[in-house]
Amino acid sequence: MKNFFLVLSVLCLLAGATNAQQLNNLATFNRALLAQDTLMPYYNPGIAGNLGVRTVWVATEDLDNDGKPEVIATDYQNNGKVHVMELNGDNLEIVWSSPKDFSHASGSGSTPRWVRTGDLDGDGKGEIIFPLSKGATDYVIQVWEWDGVNDNNYISAINLDFNAFVAQGMGNFRTNREVAHVFDFDNDGSDEFIMSNRDHRVYVLGISGDVPGFGGWVVEGGDPAVVLVNSNAYSISHWHSVPADLNGDGTKEIVNHFWNFLGFMTVRSTGTDTYVYPDTSFANYYLEFLRADNVDAISYMGIQPVDVDGDGSDEIAGIQYSAASDRDYDPYLINFNSSDDVQYGWDSTKFGFIGENLWTVAGKTSGQFWGIGAADLNNNGRQEILLGGTLDYEVIALEYNGTGSVLDAANYTASVVYTGGHTTKNSSWDIRDSLGVIDTVSVGDSPFVSKMFAGCDINGNNKQEVLLSYQSVFDSVKYTYKRWDASAFVTDSIVMKWNPDQVTVRMLESTVTGIKEIHLGIITPDDYKLEQNYPNPFNPTTSIRFSLPLQKKISIVVYDILGNEVKTLLNNQEFEKGNYEVTWDGTNNFGSSVASGQYVYTLKYGNFSKSLKMTLLK
Repeated sequence: MKNFFLVLSVLCLLAGATNAQQLNNLATFNRALLAQDTLMPYYNPGIAGNLGVRTVWVATEDLDNDGKPEVIATDYQNNGKVHVMELNGDNLEIVWSSPKDFSHASGSGSTPRWVRTGDLDGDGKGEIIFPLSKGATDYVIQVWEWDGVNDNNYISAINLDFNAFVAQGMGNFRTNREVAHVFDFDNDGSDEFIMSNRDHRVYVLGISGDVPGFGGWVVEGGDPAVVLVNSNAYSISHWHSVPADLNGDGTKEIVNHFWNFLGFMTVRSTGTDTYVYPDTSFANYYLEFLRADNVDAISYMGIQPVDVDGDGSDEIAGIQYSAASDRDYDPYLINFNSSDDVQYGWDSTKFGFIGENLWTVAGKTSGQFWGIGAADLNNNGRQEILLGGTLDYEVIALEYNGTGSVLDAANYTASVVYTGGHTTKNSSWDIRDSLGVIDTVSVGDSPFVSKMFAGCDINGNNKQEVLLSYQSVFDSVKYTYKRWDASAFVTDSIVMKWNPDQVTVRMLESTVTGIKEIHLGIITPDDYKLEQNYPNPFNPTTSIRFSLPLQKKISIVVYDILGNEVKTLLNNQEFEKGNYEVTWDGTNNFGSSVASGQYVYTLKYGNFSKSLKMTLLK
């Protein structure tokens, strides 16, 4: 086991209206070193040193019904894949990784950018859904489903090709967008799926029948033959859709966000596979909140339903991004009242910026926010809006004070609840010598929180947890030594130093008392050790040693060189953490002696295995 978990505690004072909460670092996922690609998913020596996880997601529904929520992280390496982890004692263990897609060349770009979970066919077997792109070209959405029998064994259930519904008049699905959503929008017992399409319309997709099998994709909402005026008639660049109960009546609407001057509109479900799209002859069916300001903005990492005032109705929070505004990275809120029309009530009174340049809370003069989440970390009945930043302000909580308009920034308190845990803070430095005066200047990137999953309880201790995914994590640090030469700095040497601090996923937990240290580890498949048998060659017996990093059911099986099973030495037997030895006497499962030759022995643990060769000589 590699103890990659850093000790970090953040003590936040509970005083006045601030109600700040403490977040303690519970877990960090580091890229492991010097191991095979299939066993160490975040390591690939052929890829440039800028590492990171774009999205981390928690399957709170427990995909395989083993009582453990799954933590799923995206991985840009190996044509794009995802990795599933579960809490095992004081460790997070990688229990499944999606196989490499060999149907397209390597170096296919930043994919997948998102991952979601659900049950699209309603059969009670959890599914993992994520896209793959070929560089800038749309490609496919993969759905992997629990097989219903084996722990964390996911099988290919169905794919959605990017052009699956072109014949029905629909455009290509955009597999390189940042976000998508899976939810039972029509409350029929099966989840639906909404992602961006290049024709800018909002489509609600579902699966009819069982998958894998005879089930297939269907368009439940937005079919061009049924909805003649979809969103492409009045907006461009559909970005993100989320379920939210805007007026607190107990029914969730579908709130749709567009990259068109911060555009929004609502779709309602009125029954199974039935969706009401806005009638464009009605006023306020759609609004671009920043059109009057000529700011073509978006919430790049998605919008977030949140109940900031604890009244039972959802507000919509987001972070403005346009790359051309002095309000970029500022949080905003959209609020409907209980009496408002949620479909035809989109007007400017529903919107307000609720913070400005919030990195100043950490003493910074400039900054950025990307990831966004919501959770009631201090258990006061009001959810905080969580903003993902970078060094010294990796998580800022923005909390409504309880009185006044929820759209007024004056009624909020911002606090740094997590400063960050990276000890190596920049990818490159210039060390400049000017007549003996040494100046060290940061010129490289710093790790930042790209996305987050907030409001879960993975370890079952009734405390709110937040998982962070990081990008701009680097495998080495570049030091450039320069000296002043008459009129300019010239480079004397460049030194690359290995970065031991490659944290790409971190888990935080809220507390209300003191400083607390919790050491956790990540168990990767490579932490299971299988040694070469001894003696080798052998006659008639040999010993096989293996080591387990935690309690686990394992099997050891001997095969001939053609892959036929010869002898099962251990069959799904549970062992505690430790070192063990088993002996093979050169017989098969029927007790008969086998012939001289080469054999393969395999250690099987969960969905992974390791194998070595041995030779029997008579």
